[in-house]
Amino acid sequence: MEEIFKTIAPYSQDQILKTLIWLESSNEFIKGVQYFYPNWSRKLIIKKLQSCKTCSDFQVTFIEMIIKNSINDTMASFEIVGLDDIDATNSLFISNHRDIFLDSALLQNHLYDIGNPFTEISLGDNLMVSDTMKAVAKLNNMFTVFRGGKRMEQMKNSMNLSKYIRHSIVNKKVSSWIAQGNGRTKDGSDVTATGLIKMLLLSSEKDVKKSLDELNIVVSTISFEYEPCAFEKAHELSLIDKDGNYDKERFENINSLVKGIKQYKGNVKLVFEKLNSDNIVFLNNRKKDVESIVSEIDRIVYKNYQLWKTNYMAYDLLHNDFKYQQHYNREDIVKFKKYLKKSENEDVYYRLLKMYTNPIYNKNKTFSD
Repeated sequence: MEEIFKTIAPYSQDQILKTLIWLESSNEFIKGVQYFYPNWSRKLIIKKLQSCKTCSDFQVTFIEMIIKNSINDTMASFEIVGLDDIDATNSLFISNHRDIFLDSALLQNHLYDIGNPFTEISLGDNLMVSDTMKAVAKLNNMFTVFRGGKRMEQMKNSMNLSKYIRHSIVNKKVSSWIAQGNGRTKDGSDVTATGLIKMLLLSSEKDVKKSLDELNIVVSTISFEYEPCAFEKAHELSLIDKDGNYDKERFENINSLVKGIKQYKGNVKLVFEKLNSDNIVFLNNRKKDVESIVSEIDRIVYKNYQLWKTNYMAYDLLHNDFKYQQHYNREDIVKFKKYLKKSENEDVYYRLLKMYTNPIYNKNKTFSD
């Protein structure tokens, strides 16, 4: 492994074996596992750790059933569309980002079910809040995205990350998953960060189109009927507007991860579509070409986003209208209003409505352009 990749890449085989042994004595890990598997004794957990030799072993042993239980217990339905037509062996999945864990985990679960290898997964270093969390992340085949530092350090980290992702896809022939922006979408409006595309292009001296094609980009769009951590997201945005900032507590993202797994989500749909560079007009101007790539990814996300009753009801409540009343009935609206009553104040209430309404605005804009 190249030196510059050592802090970014998932664990090497030697690191995997050492970390699996180390986790045997981690009370934080044992308690975390028992939260999801209450019938597992400490002795059984250690035995299962000892049976693991690879990241895939760890994922299958400890993670897969968590995902399957979330699907069975918290989703009214779950549908995947488009992956059968895509070669997922060495693609870059760029996803809208609504949940810390499930956006990528649901893809991993499906790949496992159809006998395909797991992808590597990007994870911000802000989520590695303890040695145990770092170990679990790396054993889930995650590579690190460093987000802090001064400008020069950020540029260096971006170049290294770009080189690593391209190396994984082109040379290692493995797939990667990365979110379209820095952190989850909080307001319901999915937007691809120009910084993401700039970063991906840093590692190639080829023209933009060839550099893009080399990454085999697949756009992943996830749509939740009931947004994971919706009230927490609205609360955070409310405080940012009020105070100018929002300081997260140390384990807040981990708590959000757990809530995302456990909270009811209703109907969920995951749609995949390969990015076709022939649909993008390249002008040999880096700034404009990046903007065109961003626009095409956003167009695919908005096109493939599944609108649910919650979106239509939120729109009509926000606008005091009945424009979309054909999509829901009286029982639906009573249930949704009861859900919204959990809002802590009027500002959070209206932010929730906007969160569910924004996908309609985006979808309508896509079809009207």
